[in-house]
Amino acid sequence: MTSEQINYFFVGTRFGDDDYFEYFRKEGKWELGWHNNEENKQYQKMLKLFHKIKPGDVLFAKSTYVKKKNLPFVKKDDSKVSVMKIRGMATVKEVLDDGHTIIVDWKKEYIEREWFFFTGQETIWFPSDIKYRTKETNQLIKFAANDEIIIQDYDYFLNHPNWKKYKKLESETMLRNDFLFNYSGILRKSKNLILRGAPGTGKTYLAKEIAMELTGGNEEQIGFVQFHPSYDYTDFVEGLRPNSNEDGSIFFKLKEGIFKKFCQNAIDAKKIGGQDNFDEAWNLYLEYVNNRDEKEYLTEFSYLTVNSRNNFNINYETKSQGTVLTKSYVYELYKDENYLKQPYYRNQGKKVLDTLKKRFGLKDYISPTEIKTDKNFVFIIDEINRGEISKIFGELFFSIDPGYRGEKGSVSTQYANLHETDEKFYIPENVYIIGTMNDIDRSVDTFDFAMRRRFRFVEVTAESQLGMLDAALGDKAEEAKKRLRNLNAAIENVQELNSYYHIGPSYFLKLQDVDFDYELLWSDYLKPLLEDYLRGSYEEAETLGTLKKAFDLTKNEQKDQAVAADHEGDEDDDADN
Repeated sequence: MTSEQINYFFVGTRFGDDDYFEYFRKEGKWELGWHNNEENKQYQKMLKLFHKIKPGDVLFAKSTYVKKKNLPFVKKDDSKVSVMKIRGMATVKEVLDDGHTIIVDWKKEYIEREWFFFTGQETIWFPSDIKYRTKETNQLIKFAANDEIIIQDYDYFLNHPNWKKYKKLESETMLRNDFLFNYSGILRKSKNLILRGAPGTGKTYLAKEIAMELTGGNEEQIGFVQFHPSYDYTDFVEGLRPNSNEDGSIFFKLKEGIFKKFCQNAIDAKKIGGQDNFDEAWNLYLEYVNNRDEKEYLTEFSYLTVNSRNNFNINYETKSQGTVLTKSYVYELYKDENYLKQPYYRNQGKKVLDTLKKRFGLKDYISPTEIKTDKNFVFIIDEINRGEISKIFGELFFSIDPGYRGEKGSVSTQYANLHETDEKFYIPENVYIIGTMNDIDRSVDTFDFAMRRRFRFVEVTAESQLGMLDAALGDKAEEAKKRLRNLNAAIENVQELNSYYHIGPSYFLKLQDVDFDYELLWSDYLKPLLEDYLRGSYEEAETLGTLKKAFDLTKNEQKDQAVAADHEGDEDDDADN
């Protein structure tokens, strides 16, 4: 190798149990550990590689682990596969002579990606040193250094003697997984994605698969809702909801909607540490006051009782009108003793806090530390076009824009005047949104243009999702695929129709319900849909007969259609491809 040649190193970012990746990015450097243990043999081994690194070389931050599930291939057994997550890319500017520190320029907006099979667990891994792995190394470097996520050549590794224990999928199923991997890469970059296509193409199922891929299979980080004409802001963001007291009387309470709760969970996942046992202490005090036979005096002339909303009523011996000391107000005072809102409650709130600390074990509040986390949260909106978008999202039109994620996109909600704090709502950067819509649904025409601009649209074709039939129908899948292809080719030949009206493979999953009776599949599932397509058209009956003949063909007598994966979106989409 010549001194001018760029070398590529894959480096770890953990010291013990602590991950320093975000710290390295912020400080513009990378460090080799063992700062106080330089006699360590492993450090001495890594130091030799450290000295090979020079200005101009490239470092890839990586973490190595194993996976058994959510893989883009099927294994013969339950064995674990080695995976290397490539988290960041940096160019070396200077190598300090302390044996630990390298000054680097981290690449902004690098897309994390997973590489399988050929991985290195060492703190510094220099695969180019492995002379008999030149081909694998070249593939890895191309994969890691690309601006976009490209598909790893699974075929090469699955057919290699070193990894032959893993079973390769049939070509169409492999293609399906390639699409899945590609979709998750698109979502990472675009933040908001809509899967559009003909009915029955498995858009909802695919959305859930993408979510599982992006969250590492953690269902607690996936949210789901289906829009409909009656759905509104109060369901989605927040609103007043009826509640009942113990005496049966009804009152209205401000409650968070499903999306706001989901975003709060994503925000909480970015915080670690801190100290806060307020809920526990408050509930102990409520129980004490409720069970006490004597009055719980707050001052010489006022005492506490518990109301139906688990707040304290402050009552006066003088019979003057009492007040309510809410849990939320005392909590804000607990977090900040200089809290300025509603100052007339401050003295009473501080007395309650003193009691909580002295008698119920309330600890001093320590704010949690915010970190950059690998935890991704995916919210799926099924049938997104069926809801009245402006009514549901309201001011979130601003926050949902990929360019305004995080606190810079904070907004006051429509019910901000009912909040006891001035805290605003925002959509955190680790939240991704997937919507689904049918191309032929009439509500697509009324989908808000402002919202269209904030989403990237990807077509899911019937052909691209045929792989679902292999898994569900087994050896009977081939006939189903031939009939589906022939029917869709005939649909495209109908003057009033086009590929938007294709029949998706989900309809053919119904074969299991009708004991693989194709006549029942036609009469009970496909014919009614096609009649809706053709209603009012010229020669409706004759056209339906032509489509039935195409469906009855069990050979590829119709011209097979090409696999389509058109990406539609705003003018910036070319930059994402």
